[in-house]
Amino acid sequence: MGLLTIWGRALATVAVAISVNATVVMNPAMAGFPEKPITMVLGSTPGSAPDTLGRIVAERMANVLGQPVVVENKQGANGSIAATQVAQADPDGYTLMLMTAVHSITPTTRNDLKYDFEKDFRGVGMMASVPLLFVVNNDLGTTDMEAFVNRAKAGDIFYSVPGIGGIQHLATEEFSKRAGIQMTVVPYRGGGNATKAVIANEVQLFFAGIPPALPHAKSGALTALGISTPERSPAVPNVPTMIELGYEGLTADNWHALYVRSDTPDEIVKILADALSEVLQMPETGKLFLNVGATPWIKGPDEQTAFGHNEVKRWRSVIEAAGLTF
Repeated sequence: MGLLTIWGRALATVAVAISVNATVVMNPAMAGFPEKPITMVLGSTPGSAPDTLGRIVAERMANVLGQPVVVENKQGANGSIAATQVAQADPDGYTLMLMTAVHSITPTTRNDLKYDFEKDFRGVGMMASVPLLFVVNNDLGTTDMEAFVNRAKAGDIFYSVPGIGGIQHLATEEFSKRAGIQMTVVPYRGGGNATKAVIANEVQLFFAGIPPALPHAKSGALTALGISTPERSPAVPNVPTMIELGYEGLTADNWHALYVRSDTPDEIVKILADALSEVLQMPETGKLFLNVGATPWIKGPDEQTAFGHNEVKRWRSVIEAAGLTF
């Protein structure tokens, strides 16, 4: 046996040993994932849009993955308290973050973030498209947008938001500028409370995430005048889009998506993404989402990550164009 042949076999043996060792090192972290409950952290209150949609998805992902998916509400600071917790968790796929459009806005509006949205997180997948519904107090007597704008020119309209600098705040400010009116913002804790404030006439308007406002619009407790997506929502088919009302380009989608730490292994992200996609394609998920005005929206991990980065650029340009400071 020649020296080269012997050396070649020796190299092959080493290569196999390295391969086996590598397999032994990698597999314990991912074998059988998930082997314990998963936590889905979200940055808003119980009853809010993220809470409602998150619980629908968590229950069904648990069935697909064979492990509980526990929803944890960590509201405050435009969702940054929740995001900080996830950014500091182990990158093992057992801690998910349900992010919304506000997480692509805060990189511009807050200078106290303890994480970098674009560097510290990667997408698992998109979850839902969630329009904003423009609802007003019935006592105003304004049954269409033209009447509301004329009434608002008196200068005594207050509007609620679930947080300064969120998508509801930016969309309302953009509307005010386009309509040529001035209104006063009043922050509340969560979309549910911001909606109740309009019903109680503490404020007169909320450009609301549709889940907390929809039942009240359907019952007649509030009047819905417009919706923020380019197309009408099947949940409120008689409500015109802002584009139809003459506000070309005034669109906003309070998208909901799942994220993990950016250094989470690809194999684990794929397992989570496949489970999420399966859940979103279930007919019952679509029906439950529609009940609260949302629509399932599927994007894979890479597509979602790129989408989130583009949203940061988009909202930064909106804020700069409107001259808003925080």
